[in-house]
Amino acid sequence: MAHAWSRRTFLARMGIAAAATGSAALAACSPEAPGAVAEDGSVTIPHAFGETRIPAPPTRVVSAGLTEQDDLLAVDVVPIAVTDWFGGEPFGVWPWARRQLGPAQPTVLSLDGGIQVDAIRALRPDLIVAVNAGLDADTYARLSEIAPTLAQGGSAAFFEPWKDQATRIGQAVFKADTMGTLIARVDERFTTAASQNPQFAGKTALLLGGTLTRGSVPATPPGWRTDFLTQLGFTVADPGGAEIPRDRITDVLDTADVLIWTTESEQEQAALLADPVIGALDAVTGGRTIFTDKELAGAIAFASPLSYPLVADRLPPLLAQILA
Repeated sequence: MAHAWSRRTFLARMGIAAAATGSAALAACSPEAPGAVAEDGSVTIPHAFGETRIPAPPTRVVSAGLTEQDDLLAVDVVPIAVTDWFGGEPFGVWPWARRQLGPAQPTVLSLDGGIQVDAIRALRPDLIVAVNAGLDADTYARLSEIAPTLAQGGSAAFFEPWKDQATRIGQAVFKADTMGTLIARVDERFTTAASQNPQFAGKTALLLGGTLTRGSVPATPPGWRTDFLTQLGFTVADPGGAEIPRDRITDVLDTADVLIWTTESEQEQAALLADPVIGALDAVTGGRTIFTDKELAGAIAFASPLSYPLVADRLPPLLAQILA
């Protein structure tokens, strides 16, 4: 996929605005509980452009956004098409979801030039899931002519809170209860890790990008994208924005007990450590820095019912080691 859709540049360009996005707009759309199965066997789900009625459990589902494949696969719905985000993984599916994909070989779509409406039409879907696809009203209308289309829930065109996205997709494929159980299990895994590592409590952490952007440090402000760190017991420091400018790097990053850099390779780690400002940080010289590998960085970015268990398994031991 083109660099315009790489994890680091996309999240930085979005300013992690979705971190503060809640589900109030969605809840206000309908006086009834969304996603409940009606007497005629259908479900109706409100979203940013109105509501979508899905007449029966779908069997040909297109995952039209950046991360929806994880939510579908989590409830054993194998999409006929997947949209690749970054990483170059086979069929746009990362290791944590390959067991659920099984032998299937979905068509791989791209958002590089916008949603591929014609390609989706040719697939003859009975549901288009486009929660994390940056839909506008015109594209939503075009997709809705093809099949029922689930759009984003509120004002965030990309990356609404992961639990909201997962819940609505679970409803759309008639697997609401199953998805609710999976979400609860993710929460339990993080809180269990916190109870096993009481030394995390009260420590301050910063979640950072894996490369510098014109000399600045991409950072994730406190919000739903850092909730897993809060569940582990950490206090997430406020970096003051989605990018920490060069002249503030030392002041901001030296306030944290732990720095988590979402690097994707040893080369990215080496480049950060070679930077004189980064190399002189207290957390770096004191050994309180984590550099992720590609899979862990991807799991944090995808923020899904399938990727977060990997984060809950792999990140706490790394944190425990540097805080021992």
